Amino acid sequence: MASTKDIDDFINSLKAKLFQFVELFCTNLQKKSEEEVCSDLILMESICSADMADAMDAQVNNSESCPLLRETLQELRRRVCEPSGSYSPPGRNQPFDSSTSRNWYDWILELFKELLRRLQQKFQKALEWLHQIAATCLQGLRIAAEAVWRVLNDFCSSLEQLFRSLIQV
Repeated sequence: MASTKDIDDFINSLKAKLFQFVELFCTNLQKKSEEEVCSDLILMESICSADMADAMDAQVNNSESCPLLRETLQELRRRVCEPSGSYSPPGRNQPFDSSTSRNWYDWILELFKELLRRLQQKFQKALEWLHQIAATCLQGLRIAAEAVWRVLNDFCSSLEQLFRSLIQV
C-alpha cells in the first residue's frame, strides 16, 4: 500500500511529465508539418491519458476504505485511455500561411485547447460512469442489507413467539 507521501510524489511526477511533454512537443515545432504536429498531439494525448490513469491507480491502491474491484478499475482505465480521435490540420475554413508565425502559433494554441478539452471530457465521462456504478453497487448493497434485516427480524419474531409459547406452557 502506498503512503500519502508516495501519492504526492506520484502526482508531482505526473505534473513534471506533463510539462516535459509540452516542452518536447514544442521542440522544433516550426520545422514540423501540420500532419506531424497532429500525429505528435495524438501520441501526447495517449501518453497523458495513460499517466493520469496510473495516478488514479495509485490513489485507489492507497485507499483502505473502499477497494475498487479490479474489473471496474480496468474499465475506468479503458475509458480514460480510449483514443478520442485525430487532430486536423487547418482546412479550407482555417487557412493560414505557415510562414506567418502568428497564425501558426494560434493554430497550435487551438490544438492544445482541443487536447485539454478532450482530456476533460474523458475524465468527466469516466467520473459520471463511476458515479453510476457506485450508485448501482450501493443500491444493491442496500437491498441485500434490507433482505438480511427482514430475515433477522422474522427470525427474532419467530423466536419471540416460541419463547412465549414455552413460557405459557
